[in-house]
Amino acid sequence: MNFYRLFPALTLSLILTACGGGGGGGGGGGSTAPVASTSTFQIKTAYVNNLTTASSVPFTASGTTSGTPFTGSGTVTTGAPSTTTFEGQSALQTTSVITGSLLVNGTTVPLSSTSTSYYESNYAFLGSNGTDYVVVNSAFNLPSTAKVGDTGVVFTANRYSNSSKSLLIGMKTVSFAIDADTASTALLKVVTVDKDTSNATTYSSTATIRITPSGVPTRVNEQGIDYTNHTTLTITY
Repeated sequence: MNFYRLFPALTLSLILTACGGGGGGGGGGGSTAPVASTSTFQIKTAYVNNLTTASSVPFTASGTTSGTPFTGSGTVTTGAPSTTTFEGQSALQTTSVITGSLLVNGTTVPLSSTSTSYYESNYAFLGSNGTDYVVVNSAFNLPSTAKVGDTGVVFTANRYSNSSKSLLIGMKTVSFAIDADTASTALLKVVTVDKDTSNATTYSSTATIRITPSGVPTRVNEQGIDYTNHTTLTITY
């Protein structure tokens, strides 16, 4: 059972998607049909505001590992940015810590996971150090504003086994989409896909965040699949 592959990766997607605040229920208001808002949404404002504010957010978890179901709960705690260096340049860093526990076949499995993310002074994402070592190899393309129906690739990155970068283990692509929700909100979906050096998908996740036009975000849920370890995970806030 390898849950730790999923939790740091989902935490990274949280940081990139500017999630703040507590839970906001389901993705589209229960049985109510989604409404395509005509508003413009300040997604970069939400992203930057989140990075400058420390947070501690509880979650519940559920999923399967090799066909065995599990449940659990915990907290994601992210600190405010501090100065550091990354890949030989000045940078800002934030550290996210996940604590909690999972219940699998009547056995409690503790959760304890830490990942650090690095940014330029303008908060463009540079990379991270967690389960693997990630270095962005493209421009950081998170638009300032977006409307329902907009999509795009935010960045691509190399994935290494550790900070020595002696072993390339694959690539990471993070993209976004703005989906319909209500007349006054939208759903920001951030999709992360990891591939190995043979271009086979090893991991994917989708983080869903409800946002207002002014850029106020509320975490909804995240879903991840680790294809290598046959594990699925849903986090609900």
